[in-house]
Amino acid sequence: MAEEVVGHWSDPIELSNVAVHVSLLPTGKVLYWGRRADPKGPINQASLDEHFTRAFVWDPQTGTSTPTANEPLDMNGNPVNLFCAGHCFLPDGKLLIVGGHLTDGKGITHACTYDAATNTFTPKAPMNGGRWYPSALPLPDGRVIVMSGALESYTPNNISQIWSSDTSRPNPWTEVADPRAEGAGVLSLYPRVHLTPKGKIFMAGPQPRSWFLDLDVKKQVNEVEIAGAWIDAKTERQARLRDYCPSVKYDTGKIMYIGGGEQESQGPTEMVEFIDLNGESPQWTSSPSTNMKIPRKQFNATVLPDGSVMVTGGTKGAGFNNLDSSATVHQAELWDPVANKWTDMASENFNRCYHGTALLLPDGRVMSAGSGEYGGITTADCLTNAQFFEPPYLHKSGPRPAIVNTPSDLVYYGEQFSVILGSDDPIDKISWVRLGSVTHCCNMNQSLMFLEGFSQEGTNLTVPAPANANLAPPGHYMLFVLNKQRVPSVGRIMRIASSSSASTSISSSSSSSKLMAVVASKPPAQPHLAEQQERIMAERDRPPVVVGITPVCPYGLGPCWGGAHDALCRMSDIDVVCPVANQADAVALVYLKQEDLLPDIDAWRKEFAQTVNGSYEMRGIETTVSGVLSSKARSGDSEEQMTLTLAAGPQLRLAPFRQHSQLKWDITTRAPRPISDAEAGAYQRLAEALAAMDSAAQGVMPVRVTGTLHKLRDGDSSGKFCLDVRDFKLPGHKAPT
Repeated sequence: MAEEVVGHWSDPIELSNVAVHVSLLPTGKVLYWGRRADPKGPINQASLDEHFTRAFVWDPQTGTSTPTANEPLDMNGNPVNLFCAGHCFLPDGKLLIVGGHLTDGKGITHACTYDAATNTFTPKAPMNGGRWYPSALPLPDGRVIVMSGALESYTPNNISQIWSSDTSRPNPWTEVADPRAEGAGVLSLYPRVHLTPKGKIFMAGPQPRSWFLDLDVKKQVNEVEIAGAWIDAKTERQARLRDYCPSVKYDTGKIMYIGGGEQESQGPTEMVEFIDLNGESPQWTSSPSTNMKIPRKQFNATVLPDGSVMVTGGTKGAGFNNLDSSATVHQAELWDPVANKWTDMASENFNRCYHGTALLLPDGRVMSAGSGEYGGITTADCLTNAQFFEPPYLHKSGPRPAIVNTPSDLVYYGEQFSVILGSDDPIDKISWVRLGSVTHCCNMNQSLMFLEGFSQEGTNLTVPAPANANLAPPGHYMLFVLNKQRVPSVGRIMRIASSSSASTSISSSSSSSKLMAVVASKPPAQPHLAEQQERIMAERDRPPVVVGITPVCPYGLGPCWGGAHDALCRMSDIDVVCPVANQADAVALVYLKQEDLLPDIDAWRKEFAQTVNGSYEMRGIETTVSGVLSSKARSGDSEEQMTLTLAAGPQLRLAPFRQHSQLKWDITTRAPRPISDAEAGAYQRLAEALAAMDSAAQGVMPVRVTGTLHKLRDGDSSGKFCLDVRDFKLPGHKAPT
C-alpha cells in the first residue's frame, strides 16, 4: 500500500547497546543505555547483574553513537547500573534518573542527573530506599515525584518521594503520603501516572481503580512534613488489571490506556480506554470501535505531532513475553483522534517486545529500538539496532511547513511569542510536545497539547504559550506547526518557564559526602511495608491464612505484587491483606473477617480472577483452624478417618500432606517446592496422638491444625472441605509453623 497511507520503515542502523532506556535530549540527540556492557556476550547471572552502566548518545545528524563522558557513580564513587530505573526531564533540561538494578526485583537508592551540555552524569542524594521499576513525573513547580519501585528486599517501595533542586534544602527529598493509609493500596511497578489540568496527579493503572494524588495537602508525621492526600477517583477501567502496556496523554487532560495484561492466560487485550480529566467527575469509557485491531503486550505508544497515537511492537501471545513467531507483532497501528479509529501501518522488521522502546524525534519520525536483555532468551533476541518509522504525513504531496526562526527559544507561561515560517502556507494547528523519555512501555515525559488562538500574517505567527504549568510543566518541548493536510514541520526544541524562575538555576551542585550523611542520618518518617506488616501481625492473636499466588511476571510475587494485593483487598471474605508478599515461596498472608472461616477455594479463585485477568494464578489456600478432633472407621476400610469439628459447627475432613498439597513455590523451577519429611508425616503423628490419648477423653481431643484446604466431592458425608495436615498443635505443645 502507498506510503502516504501506511508510512515507511527505514533500513535498520546499529547502535552500541540495546536501547532499553532512551531519552530525547534538548540538543536533539538521543541518550540511551541497556543492561549489560556486552549484549552479544553469554547471558548468565554475572552478565545480567553487572553493577555499572555503559551509556551512549546517538546523533541523528551523523548517525553515530559516542559514549558519555563518564559513567554514573554513586556519592561514594561506586559504579551503579541504571537498568530498570525511572527518568524524566528537569526544567533546565537535565535528565533526572532514579533507582536502578541490583538483581531482578531488587533496586538501588541511587539518584543522578545527566547533563547533555557536558555529557556527564552527576550523583545526587540517595532516596529513602531502593527503587527497581519506579516512575518519575515532572511537577508544575519544577520538582519531580518518584513513585514505586522495588526495594533491596524484593518489597515494593510504597513511600513516594518528591525531588527538589532547591540548593537551600538540606535534603532534596520530601516523602509523600503512603497510599495504603488512604485505601489506595500497594503501588504497582512503573505506575502509569499523569499530571491533570488542575495540578493533581492521576494514577491510571496498572490496577483497575484510578486515584488522584493532591500534593497541596500537607501533614506532619513524626515531626516531618509529608506531602499529599490520595483521593479515590471513583472510576475503574473495564479491562481491569493491565500491565506492560502504555498510558498516553494525547491532548490536554486526555488519557488513553492501551492493551496489555492477560485475558485468562489467553493473551493480552486489544481494548483501549479513554478518560477526559478536564471534567468534574471523569470516567473511563471504551467502545469496540476504538479498540486496536491486534491485541498487544510489551509494546510502546508514541504521540505524534498531529495528535495521533502510534503503537509499535509487542506480542499477542499468552504469557509474560511470548516471542513465538506467531505471537510477535511487527505491524504498527495508528489511532486518528479525528476519525477515532485505528489504521494498519507498515510492518517493522524486528521483534520489539520486552525492553523495546519507541521515541518521537524532532523531524517527525519515530525511533524504534531495543528488545531482549533478560534471562531465558538467546543473544539473538537482544537487539542492538534501531529502525525509523516515517508516518504517512511525511509522504504526502507538497512541501512541509517550516519553522525558520523564533526570536527566542525560551517562552513564558501566558505570553505571546513569534514564529517565523518559511512560506505563507496556512497553518491549521500548532502542537507542543514534551521531549520523550522511555523505558518498559512507559514514556514518563510524554505529553501533547495544541496551542489554540494563534494568528497568522503571511510568514509570521503569533502563538500563545501554555497558560500555566499544570498544562505543561516547565522544561523543554518540541514546537510543531501543521498545515491543512496535518503535515507537521520539523519540530523546534524550546523551553518554557515562569518569568520569575527563568533566570534561576535549579541545578543542585551539592554532591558532597556531607550532604549524603545528612540525608542518610534521617530515617523515613513513614514505615516501609515490612514494618507495617510486622505491626499488623503483632496486633492479631491468630495465624494468617496463606494464599499461594503465581504471577505471570517472571520476577516473583515480591516485586510484582501490587495487582495481586489489590485483588485480594477486594475479596469479600478478607479483612486485612498483609502488605508484603513472601518472595521466596510466592505466597500472600491475609486475615479473614471471621475467625475459623473455611474459604471456598473455587469461589476465591473466581473472585480473584475477576480483577487480575490472568496476570496471576491462585494456586491454593493454607489455613489454621481450631476444633475438636475425632476419628471413625471408614465404610469397608479398617483405617480410621480423622475429622475436625470447628467451634462454629462445620466439620472438616483431614488428610495427609502430599506433594500436590504444597503451596510453597520455587520461582527458579516454576514448580512447587518439595515437601519435607516432617510435613509428610504430620497426619500420621496426629493420628498417633489421638490414639494414645487417655480413654477418658472418649476419642475426641482439642487441636489446632494447619494445612492446605480444598473442597470435597459433592455428597461426601464428612463435610464440604478437606484439610491436608502440614502441622498441628496440641494443648501445651509447640505452635504450627
